[in-house]
Amino acid sequence: MAKIYDIKSIPAELLPLVGGKARGLNSLVKFGFEVPEAFVVTGIKAEDDFADVAAEYTRRGMGVVSVRSSATLEDGADFSAAGQFSTILNVCGEEDVKQATQDCVDSLHNVTAENYSKTFLRGGESEMNVVVQKMVKARCAGVIFSKAPMRPGFVLVEAVPGLGENLVSGKMSAQQYRVRGNEVEQMPKFSVLSKEEAVALGKAGRLAEEVFGMPMDLEWAIDEDGTIQWLQARPITISESVTMNELDSPLDAVGQGFTTGNIGEMMPGAVTPLNISTNMYALDWGVKQTYVETGCCGDDMPPFSFIAPYYNHMFFNMTNMYLICHAVYGTAKDSLDVSICGQQLKDIADISFKVGGWQRLKNTLPLMKMVFGGKRAKEGMDKVIEALHFDLTQDADGIYKQILDNFDLLKWAQYWHYNASYYSGGQSAMLDSCAKDFKDKDHFKSLVAGCLTQVDEFESANILRMMHTLADLMIADEPETAGYDIEQLADYMDHRASAFVRKAYEEFMMRHGHRGIREPEIMSRPWRDNRESFLTSLKSVLSTKGKAEGSEQKPWTDYADEILSNYSGLKRRMVSGFIEKARNGVCCREYTKSKVILALDEFKQAYRQLSKLLVRNGVLPDEDCIYFLLQEEVGQLLAGDQGLVKKAMARRRLYPQQQALKFPYTTIGVPQPLSPADADPNATVFNGTPVSRGMASGVARIVRNEEDAAALQKGEIMVATSTDIGWSPYYSIVAGMVTEIGSALSHGVVVAREYALPTVVNAANAMELIQTGDIITIDGNTGKVFINKRKSA
Repeated sequence: MAKIYDIKSIPAELLPLVGGKARGLNSLVKFGFEVPEAFVVTGIKAEDDFADVAAEYTRRGMGVVSVRSSATLEDGADFSAAGQFSTILNVCGEEDVKQATQDCVDSLHNVTAENYSKTFLRGGESEMNVVVQKMVKARCAGVIFSKAPMRPGFVLVEAVPGLGENLVSGKMSAQQYRVRGNEVEQMPKFSVLSKEEAVALGKAGRLAEEVFGMPMDLEWAIDEDGTIQWLQARPITISESVTMNELDSPLDAVGQGFTTGNIGEMMPGAVTPLNISTNMYALDWGVKQTYVETGCCGDDMPPFSFIAPYYNHMFFNMTNMYLICHAVYGTAKDSLDVSICGQQLKDIADISFKVGGWQRLKNTLPLMKMVFGGKRAKEGMDKVIEALHFDLTQDADGIYKQILDNFDLLKWAQYWHYNASYYSGGQSAMLDSCAKDFKDKDHFKSLVAGCLTQVDEFESANILRMMHTLADLMIADEPETAGYDIEQLADYMDHRASAFVRKAYEEFMMRHGHRGIREPEIMSRPWRDNRESFLTSLKSVLSTKGKAEGSEQKPWTDYADEILSNYSGLKRRMVSGFIEKARNGVCCREYTKSKVILALDEFKQAYRQLSKLLVRNGVLPDEDCIYFLLQEEVGQLLAGDQGLVKKAMARRRLYPQQQALKFPYTTIGVPQPLSPADADPNATVFNGTPVSRGMASGVARIVRNEEDAAALQKGEIMVATSTDIGWSPYYSIVAGMVTEIGSALSHGVVVAREYALPTVVNAANAMELIQTGDIITIDGNTGKVFINKRKSA
């Protein structure tokens, strides 16, 4: 049997059950906001219940009303479900109220609602309640974002003449007022609101955020008497919390110099949030620890002071790296630039930082311990690998505890690898010091490079050497393998490979199975677990067999002899020692690099098993979702914070866009990505309003109707007249959206933000300017739309 409550007097114990819309209105009343007369109906099951709703409507003499859904999973702090269920306006008379109530209840299972539930709620059950509210005779109406998108400190007020439904449905473009305190940034031409009204609405939005304790999305109307009436309140569930640069280093970057050098080669492109909080955190800690030991900084130096994330890309903070040049003897900015990046960084200035001579000498002693401590670095790394162990038969909580317990070992693995880099760099520097004895410096560099080839224990070279051995055995066993594709190679390995081939494959995996493409990324699977990736690499080696070989490689000793021919006596023996030590240094660095990846591989396996358990237990929708949480957030998820699933999905949506970003080699201040205009100066550019952050490039598709929408392909950019909520089932496949009209708070845009879908609205004439098949780029941060290539071009 249905139960009916006045919106002002819902029993406290029932508030969790009446749905987000009713709960929001009840809270508005309690906080002193003017709310039109309304009642909520719960537990609607039978035909008699609809009659009870109509009878209550008549008893109150409400006249013209709105009938709105208030589902239990709607308008919550984690998931809004905006526009997924029905709202019917201007309802008058018992029969129409009954029908409108029926429509609201039926909308619980419409296509868009079920798609939203599958995507964000993983099929969670929702109960439908209904709010019947007296209609306001509105002079104007609209919505408020208590935190203006992309404008910290401002409240966004959007207004249209008459009712606000055309605004939230995306069918009418709104006037926008960005309000801060008593000021409006810019009053629109032919303004719907007076400045006083805009300021009053802005202050009310700020007050709502304070009393609700979170950013809020509010619907309002101003009636014929000039009174502000409040029609809806729901939490902003995603707003600015998941953005392209959400996980940027929080440290003050003003005047700091950054480079993609070295780190951008080791870890190219964007990294996942889990990798930032694990491997990249450990790498930064390892660098910091060497600086602490050499007196360059204190132990209180905050995380990401040396290796910093911006837009999920990693950068060396060279300004902080230069501390060592002034805290110890034997280092200078130019030599540090070359040792890290292979070139001098002239765009980044040295720092003013002085340490007294005696203290500097004391600091130099631990540095020398590293520079001459190759054996120590290898032994330290071996102890880390020996101590690192996971029992993956435990439950999810047990595995996560082991990850935290073992995390210090990953940090120390990075420390010992950085020690080995000091050793390698120090040995190479001694050999490089001989450059002054050669007129042709470039030729000398080529001789040094030749001296560092054919190192027997060079780990990375051994990968290729063993792969060539495997390829030779395969061709001897079945010559056709040289031309096989990946599927054919897999079939050969499974069914026809000889015992010799199988043994060579097993030996390779035993030594190098933990390696792979983008191996420092915790989400990347090693060759051992990613057969297709390994066979792709093997195929490239097989394809070279039987083809004409180039000239035979000179022995490294020939290069060494040419260097040594410049010297005699004691100096010759000393330089010969430099060459040998430089070769040992390279070998040491490669050894610890392989071991640090082996240590990371232990964490990869642990997180992969943990994600499998969380999927099996219904906590995560799929195994890759875990990589878009921070390590501490994984613990919060295990403790029951299901809202983090949505955050992970939003971050994953942004990840391809972050991967596509390009950065200058050096930057002063926070690194900023190169704009699409930098990449394509000939692109046609026009402007709209940014409403959902991020950037996307892809093939455009004009969507005028359902048939056009059904033709959408994964990765395309949808171009439409408005942000119709009916398009939301396609948000999971498109890369971005452009519309000719729309609002930051239209239901379609609210849901687009939940999908982290880059969106630009109010792009005038977009349907005419863009054609299906054009290659376009949209910038949800600035509102710019770039037509990079015409379909016919």
